[in-house]
Amino acid sequence: MLDSKKNDVILDVGAGTGVIANEIASICDEVFALEPNNGRVDYIKRKFPQVKAFYGVSESIPFPESYFTKIYVISAFHHFSDQNAALFEFNRVLKSNGLLVIHDSEPAKAGLEARLAKVKFISSEDLREKLEQSAFKVIETRKGNRGYFVLSSRS
Repeated sequence: MLDSKKNDVILDVGAGTGVIANEIASICDEVFALEPNNGRVDYIKRKFPQVKAFYGVSESIPFPESYFTKIYVISAFHHFSDQNAALFEFNRVLKSNGLLVIHDSEPAKAGLEARLAKVKFISSEDLREKLEQSAFKVIETRKGNRGYFVLSSRS
C-alpha cells in the first residue's frame, strides 16, 4: 500500500526495532524512524545504520511542515496518547498528496494487550472517521484476520 519509491522521504512512526524501516530503506534512500524508546533508537542506529532513527513521539514530530512524502504506522497507533494530535502532526509534516498508511488491530481482536495495557484500540471505521476529520482523504481499507490497514492521502 505504501508503494515506496527511491526518491521518497518516508517516516516510520513507532518504529520499534526498525525491521520494517530497514526493509523500506533497501528501496528508498531516505527512511526515518521515530521511536519513543531510547533503547530501541540506539538499537536501530547500531543494527540498521541506513535508517535515520531518532527519539520522539507522534504528537510532536521534530520536522518542518511538508517534509515527508509518505508516513506509516504499523501496530503502534493504539499506543499514541493523543491520536487526534498525532494525526494533526502527520498532516503537518506530510507533503500535499502524501500517503499515510496505518495498520492496527480491531478492538475485539486486540487480545491481552487491550485488556492489560493503557492503550486505545479503535475500529477501522473509527480510524477512517478520525482521518477524514483531520483533512485526510481515505483511499482504501484492507481487513485481515486480526487487523486492518487504512491508506489515506493528505489533501
